[in-house]
Amino acid sequence: MVTRFAPSPTGYLHIGGVRTALFNYIFAKKNQGKFLVRIEDTDKERSEEQFIEAIMEGLDWIGLKPAFEPIKQSERYDIYKEEASRLIDLGKAYKDDGAVRLQVKKEGSTLVKDMVYGDIEFLNSELDDIVILRSDGTPTYHFCNVIDDNSQGVSHIIRGEDHLPNTPKQIQVVNALGYEEFQYAHLPLVLGEDKKRLSKRHAATDLMAYQNLGYLPEAVKNTLTRLGWSKGDKEIFTISEIINAFDIKDVSRSGAVFDVGKLNFVNQQHLSSLTDEELIELIRPFNEKNKFDLSNHHDPKKLIRLCVTGGNNLSEISKFIQPFVIDFDNYSEDDLRKHLLDSGDVINFFLSELDGIDNWSEETMESVINKALEKLNLPMPKIGLPIRVALLGRRNSPHLSSTIYLIKKESALSRLERAKNVISEH
Repeated sequence: MVTRFAPSPTGYLHIGGVRTALFNYIFAKKNQGKFLVRIEDTDKERSEEQFIEAIMEGLDWIGLKPAFEPIKQSERYDIYKEEASRLIDLGKAYKDDGAVRLQVKKEGSTLVKDMVYGDIEFLNSELDDIVILRSDGTPTYHFCNVIDDNSQGVSHIIRGEDHLPNTPKQIQVVNALGYEEFQYAHLPLVLGEDKKRLSKRHAATDLMAYQNLGYLPEAVKNTLTRLGWSKGDKEIFTISEIINAFDIKDVSRSGAVFDVGKLNFVNQQHLSSLTDEELIELIRPFNEKNKFDLSNHHDPKKLIRLCVTGGNNLSEISKFIQPFVIDFDNYSEDDLRKHLLDSGDVINFFLSELDGIDNWSEETMESVINKALEKLNLPMPKIGLPIRVALLGRRNSPHLSSTIYLIKKESALSRLERAKNVISEH
């Protein structure tokens, strides 16, 4: 059992391509087979080495490692020419204005036995003779594709449904060359939320954009596998669980919508399953970009655990954590007007109480909050919102006692003093 992913290095690794690679990988692993990668770089004008490197980097990041180093079609032209010459000698192909065409049998039909779409019959009378070598000697997609699949021992060709019309042509090439037939499975296209083919207007289409934002590769794999495949109501899978549960017969025939909201949900679930230590290590480079680190924080594990739901990815979570560690710039006009300017008594109360505390703990903060509720005779929102805005520059944060505890005492006092001064100025 051998599958392959065969990208063209004319751009970066597209989400739709990643989904195709993923299904090939899962199917091979499910059947104790091999997953291969082939670089289809016969388009000399558009193929670039930087894209080959980016494709392999993306596959490596998401954990889809091929069994062998990928082959490049640009290094195999002699093989394609030899096979074209063989077909000419057999009377199955002929030269035409410098190009070489395969003579297609016009009678009858070609049956495509597809593992997803079932049996599909194509009339041979609708097929033209197939160009297999262009006039400049370069092979066409249909020709080198078939030769390489045979040469690499590929048994199952799993690709997007947009390739389905190509299949009868390639079966004609297979038969002419005398190769053993392949088995086919065509996957539903990946669509945007408007049910049109996924493009940049729907979401980032380059895989590495999601790495740069801090999505976990496990979450991307989980989300992409669910595009066209499902197993009951279960949403969250590890790759090993997917491999165990996968059956190609469960793949849908209808287009699958890539929903960034679903990716966010799945990523949150995978993030929440990590240990505190794993989260701290993974978020480190994002914190560095935001010019802070957690090495001097008094309780980084508590901080990361309580803030992990503060964003959809590590980039957003890092920004959510940032004001706990370094000072923020300014209050928003809305927060200032709605929550701070009429809260002088609350700010002064907390300034006085926190200044005298030696045991900086959540329990102590809870006691201060309860005392404020009693002494100030205010509902919790009238206490919690102004304190959050004063300490973090925003309204959203974990439980108030945890929020205060997770900011160092000197920083908390400094920020409350700043809020007091702003209130006075207004």
